[in-house]
Amino acid sequence: MRLGMIMDYSGGFAESVDLLLDYEQAGLELVAVAEAYSFDAVSQLGFIAARSKVEIMSGILPIFSRTPTLTAMTAAGLDFVSGGRFTLGLGASGPQVIEGFHGVKYDAPLGRTREIVEVCRQVWRREAVQHRGGRYTIPLTAEDGGTGLGKPLKLINHPVRDRIPISVAALGPANIAKIGRAHV
Repeated sequence: MRLGMIMDYSGGFAESVDLLLDYEQAGLELVAVAEAYSFDAVSQLGFIAARSKVEIMSGILPIFSRTPTLTAMTAAGLDFVSGGRFTLGLGASGPQVIEGFHGVKYDAPLGRTREIVEVCRQVWRREAVQHRGGRYTIPLTAEDGGTGLGKPLKLINHPVRDRIPISVAALGPANIAKIGRAHV
C-alpha cells in the first residue's frame, strides 16, 4: 500500500507544506495539488518539489486552460525540478470553471484530452511537434487561420523522462471506458 494525499489549496500553503514534511516522515509518498480557481497548481508543485522528496502530481490541470505544448512543457519542467517525481494529472474540470473563470468554451473534453496526451508525448520525446486533430493544429497553418510562418519545433531542453506518467480524471463508466480505449 502507498500513502498519498491531496493538498488543501484554500488556505496557507507554506503551513500546509510544513505539515506535509511531517507526513513525509510518517510515510507519505505522493501529494497531489488541485487547480481550480485558486493559485495555480504548478507554482505550488514547484514549491513542494524544492522542500520535499515525495512524488508530486497535478490533481488536475484543466485541459482548457493551457495549450497542449504548454502542458507538456510544464510537465517536463516539474519533472525536472522534482528529479523525475512528477505525474501529470489532467482533466476537463467543468463548464462553471472553464467558461466562468477562464472564458473558454467547454466542448469535446474527451477529444481534447486525447489530443493533448498525443502532443505531450511528442514534446517529451523531443520530436518536432506536428499535430492535426479535431481541436488542435500544430503548427497553425495559414489555411487554419495562422500567418503561415509557424514551423514544427521541438523542446530545447532534454526532459528527465520521455514518458512522464499521466493520470486522467474521468467520471462515470462510459467516460472511463472511452479513456481506457484511447490508451491514454
